[in-house]
Amino acid sequence: MQVEQAIDTHGAEAVYQAAARYLEGDSNALVAVGLEVEDLSEAWRIQSTAWQAMPLEDQAAEYLESYRFLAGC
Repeated sequence: MQVEQAIDTHGAEAVYQAAARYLEGDSNALVAVGLEVEDLSEAWRIQSTAWQAMPLEDQAAEYLESYRFLAGC
């Protein structure tokens, strides 16, 4: 499955989160959204593509969640 197809099927945020989990060590995360990768650079490309497809509201929510995590809130 292509990244764009996975985004259409599962949603950009789901693909973004699956790539994030893969980059954190969950080797099955991208398989759950129909994608297979051979290395971390592919996972990063998938995450970047999904990020660009996410609505600004979802991007802002992700920024806020990351900020809160990093700030210990």
